[in-house]
Amino acid sequence: MDPIEQAEKIIDDTYVRYKTIFENTGTATILIEEDMTISMVNSELARISGIKKEQIQGKMKFPELIAGPDRAKVIANHKLRRETPGLAPRNYPCRVVVENEEVKECILTVALIQGTRQSVASITDISKQKHLEREIARIAEEERQQMGQILHDDLGSHLAGVEAMSSLLAGRLEKQGHKEAELAGEIRELVNQAIRKTRNLIQGLVPVNLADTGFMNAVLRYAREVKKAFNLDCRVTGRTEDIRFSNTVALTHVYYIIREAVNNAAKHGDAGDVEIRFEQDESDMVIDIRDNGKGMAGKADTKGIGLVIMQHRADLIGARLEIIDNPSGGTIVRCRIGKKYLL
Repeated sequence: MDPIEQAEKIIDDTYVRYKTIFENTGTATILIEEDMTISMVNSELARISGIKKEQIQGKMKFPELIAGPDRAKVIANHKLRRETPGLAPRNYPCRVVVENEEVKECILTVALIQGTRQSVASITDISKQKHLEREIARIAEEERQQMGQILHDDLGSHLAGVEAMSSLLAGRLEKQGHKEAELAGEIRELVNQAIRKTRNLIQGLVPVNLADTGFMNAVLRYAREVKKAFNLDCRVTGRTEDIRFSNTVALTHVYYIIREAVNNAAKHGDAGDVEIRFEQDESDMVIDIRDNGKGMAGKADTKGIGLVIMQHRADLIGARLEIIDNPSGGTIVRCRIGKKYLL
């Protein structure tokens, strides 16, 4: 075998070896060109997307596989990976569009192929895991609210009755000048302390009862509280009259995302103006919390515990959370959630 044939055989063997590895990685894998054309996919990608290989390879751009709200992020990271590789995230969540316009929640892992301008990306479907997490969170939230309701209706009412009887007894003994009147008064005070502790416990278990007060009423009430507490203008705008969803567990998480974002703006962003804006399109509800403070997008403090909790809440309800620089100064915290999670 002459040197040229030998070299060709080595190349062919290497190609077969790497194609076999590519095809059998166990995760959906794609090869992306610099112009974002998908040049190769494996069978797992075709399986989870429901799109045939021949419909993808050389015919689709990578962003076409990504759900609309996440496309800008994927495009920006693709560009950043070639300009400043160290700043581009290797792993991040994104939603992938599959057949029948269904969306799957996935983890995207992307890296440049050394010595080329091509990327290799693997897509791990975590939809079932996220669904399970949301179900666990829903059940836990419902049980917590049920426990709070039981404490309110049962123990709270029982203690109120005991307090009324102890007050009556203490009053009678005091009128009679009975030597145990003071002890009866102490018992009454202990019962009152138990009532206050029970109320605090209920408040911790069910801090906002959206079923009774309504989601928008709770948000509007909180905006008024913020105005008084921080002496800033906090207003609720947008299509607030359309917020009529029945999933109080999901709405509770949205409510606390709003609270945390407003608190960050007031306490840490030095904001004097906060707008809580609601918008809706055909499939999503979008909440923007806009402030005119010192800004936080892209800074280290975006990893603070408050924002970590906000992100966790968003993950539990299938929402997407973004921290954006406000063009007019300050920060925009954007929460986008599919309406199907709120029904």
